[in-house]
Amino acid sequence: MTDKIRFGVIGAGMMGREHIRNLLLMPQAQVTALVDPFAGSIEAALQTLGEAASGVAVHTTVEAMIAAGGVDAVLVVSPNFTHRAVLEPLFETDLAILCEKPLCATVEDARWAAQRAAERSAVFWTGMEYRFMPPAAAFIDAVHQGEIGRLVMLSIREHRFPFLVKVGDWNRFSRNTGGTMVEKCCHFFDLMRLIIGAEAVSVFCSGAMDVNHLDERYDGQIPDIIDNSYTIVDFANGARAMLDLSMFAEGAEQQEEIAAVGDKAKLEVFIPSGDIVILHACRFARPNRCSGAMSRSMRPRWRRVATMAPPTISWPLSSPPSRAEGRSW
Repeated sequence: MTDKIRFGVIGAGMMGREHIRNLLLMPQAQVTALVDPFAGSIEAALQTLGEAASGVAVHTTVEAMIAAGGVDAVLVVSPNFTHRAVLEPLFETDLAILCEKPLCATVEDARWAAQRAAERSAVFWTGMEYRFMPPAAAFIDAVHQGEIGRLVMLSIREHRFPFLVKVGDWNRFSRNTGGTMVEKCCHFFDLMRLIIGAEAVSVFCSGAMDVNHLDERYDGQIPDIIDNSYTIVDFANGARAMLDLSMFAEGAEQQEEIAAVGDKAKLEVFIPSGDIVILHACRFARPNRCSGAMSRSMRPRWRRVATMAPPTISWPLSSPPSRAEGRSW
């Protein structure tokens, strides 16, 4: 056993390189293998590794990496539609696996992966990192600790820039990504289930591609990825949630805003600023005290900023990190 966890990174595109930068922050981690069929992505990843690139094995297939050995854990950061093919040989090993979100691009493949993961003893987890961002984690803890009373409504707003250009433009088509509501919004549906603590019983979604990529053509094909939507989800415990998505809201001060309203208070978190605000006001007093304008005593009275910090990992990998999206290959 070595002193460091030896990582293989499968997919050396933009997101793969982000994972590499994070691994370089961890003294317990060492990147020992890269897998990508595109030489340009491999070259960029080696540049990201810098001095740490010495001795890193380069492969064009997952099977070649497995045969060569020298890794303890792998990060699957390849395009969504490749995840099943990448996972098939990995599931035959005892390597610890982190598979980037979304798990797969189809329901059938996702169910297959979940079943295979449950059958193995080695660690497998999916990269749903939004729940571990310090501002979001503090927000979730406050809701679960009863700061707002009984949670009734949860709203999430993401107003952001369009999807970035990726190798081979694979992310311009829903058949490759699973669709915007899978590719991007799986983070928020994960947060809904985690925060509310129940399963969805009904979902309504209205969305379209109205602004982004309308003039783009790829081998004569027109992109089909949704760039805005509203989604309402009802949960088994009576709570409901809403997602407000715009992928053409570049320059928004806060990319994500999450608000939870309970029977005692309202809690908000803003990302990336990390501001967390709890509001005891109007409805939570008595109806006859609500005159329209908010009195000083009704203004937000708790505010704090959560700061980002690198996660830590330890050997052996017996469980997922306690706190712990992408140009493809």
